Amino acid sequence: MTSAVILAGGMGSRLRPVVDDRPKVLAPVAGRLFLAYLLHQLADAGFEDAVLCTGYMGDQLPNAFGSRFRKLNLHYSLEEKPLGTAGALRQALSLIRSETALVLNGDSYCQTDLAEFLSWHHDKGADASIVLTEVPDASRFGSVETDASDRIVRFGEKDSSGSGWINAGIYAISRHYLARITDGIPVSLERECFPEWIKDELFGYRGGGRFIDIGTPGSFAEAQEFFSPLGSLRGCRRHVLLDRDGTVNVERDYLSDPAQVKLLPGAAAGMKKLLDHGFGLTLVTNQAGIGHGYFDLSRLNQIHEKLRALLGDEDVALDGIYFCPHAPQDQCACRKPRTGMIDRAVSDMRFDPVHAFLIGDKACDIEMGRTAGATTFLVRTGYGAQEEAAGLCADFTVENLLEAAHLIVKLTTGEGAENLGGGR
Repeated sequence: MTSAVILAGGMGSRLRPVVDDRPKVLAPVAGRLFLAYLLHQLADAGFEDAVLCTGYMGDQLPNAFGSRFRKLNLHYSLEEKPLGTAGALRQALSLIRSETALVLNGDSYCQTDLAEFLSWHHDKGADASIVLTEVPDASRFGSVETDASDRIVRFGEKDSSGSGWINAGIYAISRHYLARITDGIPVSLERECFPEWIKDELFGYRGGGRFIDIGTPGSFAEAQEFFSPLGSLRGCRRHVLLDRDGTVNVERDYLSDPAQVKLLPGAAAGMKKLLDHGFGLTLVTNQAGIGHGYFDLSRLNQIHEKLRALLGDEDVALDGIYFCPHAPQDQCACRKPRTGMIDRAVSDMRFDPVHAFLIGDKACDIEMGRTAGATTFLVRTGYGAQEEAAGLCADFTVENLLEAAHLIVKLTTGEGAENLGGGR
């Protein structure tokens, strides 16, 4: 199986006016972190391993995605100093498990058949190939010229107006080419390696489709429309906010052992249905066990890694996990029923909570959802049946997460969806 590598270490200097608190691969685009679009593309193509080359604010990436995304196992290669695109690949070489690496630029996205590209690359007997896509104005990128045998013969200058084929930011590169890159110093694929590799053989695959990058404020704004899902409201993906214990996994009193994490029946299927219909999935969970001293943050991370792995086995990935570590007496702003966790998720992914859905099994879940303006679902799993018997009412009461997912899809795709504003 071919290893995939995402170059995610760029500083994003030109994007600072609109995104200055995170690496640009974590920029929010149409209600999802940009990097998630690339990970979904790899997962859809059947990849099993992805190496993330991180640099600027690189510690934020494992916090956001952990070690599992759907069926992708994620590995991280952190630059201690900027190494450039080629230098980052050379540093990550020990994590690449195949003779050919599929490499994606972390700040661009191109629709293409990745498996077909790799097959074409191998049929050519190539050591290095670039996906090319045609754009109406190549002036910002610089054009790429190929001969009749698909060999790249020239990289055109930027600022040359008119349509043309451009580098789409997706590469297939052999391991021994990567090993030739000087280790430990800054080296650029685009400026140093590609012009040199032309002298041997560098191929261009003219199979790229729709293309977008987020390198400038203008293109970042265009990306919001590019990724706007069908049926979205105001160009933004709708999100489902999920309680954890008793809603997604079996309720345990102060769950502190990863070995005890077990998905509730139908939970993964419900989440998969929501993902397949374009919804974002965000976990929001009170974890007062940390505040009480029953377990620490390291143990909570292990629990969430186990949860991601179990969901990954079912081809499900979360867009984010938000937790409150405080005890009730701390009077924090993030503990349910306060909306601090939702506020953070909205800030990170820029979705509208009024058009979101909240699924939980306790009164604090439902109250939090109502306060945020979301449409609320009480599940009868966990403590839900007891809460219902005690008189708790949500917008909808359902047996479990799977039934909630079916109803959400029906409400948003069928008659009456336009009347859903949430929290009534």
